[in-house]
Amino acid sequence: MAFGAKVASIEFARDEVRVAVVRAGGRLPEILETAAVPVACENPDDRPAALAAALDEALNALRQRPAAYVLCVESARATVRNLRVPFRGAARVAKSVPFELEPHLPFPLEEIAVDHLVIGEAGGETDVLAVGIRRKHLEEYTAVLDAAGVDVESVSLDVSGLTALWHHARRSRGGLEAVLHLREEGACLAVVSGRTLAFFRHIPIGAAEFLEDPARMAREARNTLRAFLAKWRGGDAEIAELGLTGAEPAPETLDAFSAALGMPVSPVCLLGGLRGGAPVLQRDGDLARFNRWEAVVGAGACAARGEFAFDLGRTERGWEGTVAGMVSHLLFSSCLALALVLGWAFYYHQTTTATRALTEQLRAKTAEIRAETETLSTQGLGEDVDITPFADPPLLDIMKEIGARMPETLVTVTEIKVAPPGSRGAWVTIAGETPSAEQFNTMFEELKKSAVFKVAEDASIRLQGDRTTFRIRAFRPNQEIEDEAQP
Repeated sequence: MAFGAKVASIEFARDEVRVAVVRAGGRLPEILETAAVPVACENPDDRPAALAAALDEALNALRQRPAAYVLCVESARATVRNLRVPFRGAARVAKSVPFELEPHLPFPLEEIAVDHLVIGEAGGETDVLAVGIRRKHLEEYTAVLDAAGVDVESVSLDVSGLTALWHHARRSRGGLEAVLHLREEGACLAVVSGRTLAFFRHIPIGAAEFLEDPARMAREARNTLRAFLAKWRGGDAEIAELGLTGAEPAPETLDAFSAALGMPVSPVCLLGGLRGGAPVLQRDGDLARFNRWEAVVGAGACAARGEFAFDLGRTERGWEGTVAGMVSHLLFSSCLALALVLGWAFYYHQTTTATRALTEQLRAKTAEIRAETETLSTQGLGEDVDITPFADPPLLDIMKEIGARMPETLVTVTEIKVAPPGSRGAWVTIAGETPSAEQFNTMFEELKKSAVFKVAEDASIRLQGDRTTFRIRAFRPNQEIEDEAQP
């Protein structure tokens, strides 16, 4: 998504839904608006509906109009491992990470969505931080978001947002740096190497428990850091001090924690250092403790900046993740690879034929409904009949327009999403990749000439390894493009 765009970040906490609208236009993001709605639910079976209702209420309370939505998930839901892949190259590493992670999983690989961050390369090998989350958890979140009419751009973790804010709020000392993020129901211990999240672990000790018994948290943190340093091969294997976010302990509590940990501890109030953070602190008072807003704010900033960010929803948005997993196995046999290509070709041929037939049926049905509507209008019911749902062109016409305006010689389209009438945000979202920004600009100028839709100027271009990816939002010709300028 575009750097500097307004992003609405969503978090489902235990007893409330939180939404923060941020702009990541500088070293630290700006908080534009926040909204929190309690979740009223006594029966666990009713919780999804209660979450959807709370989310809808929170979104309706916002005055800002975000360009995109992201989801922030607690790190306790994630499986995390430091892996060493026996080769280099972004594409090869990405394909192999799920299979390198599989032996460490207590459940089948098919049940988990995976993403990773590259820590470093040495001796023809690549060190990565791999993270996975059960697909059933993503499906639970997706059901709530769908019920509220929200389509998220990415799914990140609270530890990513918190660590990114902490890293940019202080002057980096180089080497390895560690920070402990305190939250209401647990804590996250993270290690940063340069500008990369190199390690994290969820610790099931909440902030209130830490303030009562700092020695217990010190033992967990000390043992975790020792285990990490014993396996670290990135050079300087020493951590000078531990950062602390989410609480400002009394001096005696901080001293006891530092003594038990065996290193200095440096508390940081992340919210107070952000633009727009002071009004939130003043409004919420004690409710703003324990990183209540920092995680969701940081997740939105990460999605816009691309630093420290995971996207656990990446493989859920299309067939690319499945194909990537298959390719790693099929590379050993050219015959099987050829069979796969032919199978995909036959599948798309059959799908295209079926789509054309369905399109003709829909066109006939649309004409029939329009005729009925005109008949009703002549009988004096025209003002009560809404024909706007049938004003959109057929999906096939949209795809033909995109194919004509975005030739394969310039870009590769990997995803096309068409929102139904009444949905928030863009009508059509197009994602893909291109060898260079120059080719993207040529294509983008041609796309803006389309009469089928009008294109928003805030297209996102992002460099990922040896690829340049993009995401474009398009709106109906009579639809107002969302204004992303300063409010």
